[in-house]
Amino acid sequence: MSIKDITDLIPLIISLLVSLVGLVSAIIKVVKNKKWNEVKAALCDFIVKAEEMADATGEEKKNAVLSWAKDFCNSQGYKFDEAQVSSAIEKLIEFSKKVNTGEKNGSNG
Repeated sequence: MSIKDITDLIPLIISLLVSLVGLVSAIIKVVKNKKWNEVKAALCDFIVKAEEMADATGEEKKNAVLSWAKDFCNSQGYKFDEAQVSSAIEKLIEFSKKVNTGEKNGSNG
């Protein structure tokens, strides 16, 4: 193989490497999204469970949900991001309140 043959192959190799990096990144994103979707589904169950804690304050319920979410993530081998999970809990609670009061996108009926 001559130097010219090798230099002709370099762009092809670089192109393949870029494609491979893109493919690996896409696979990682899909796996992360799947994990996050599993965590969100578990959060819904945890929020329902927390609502059964009749004498608990809202803060105590949220702390319980965070604790259960952390345990869930650890048991699944997922990285636990408390800020992200806390934000998701707040959004789910806000959504739940809108659904329970019958509120529709900024209108009262």
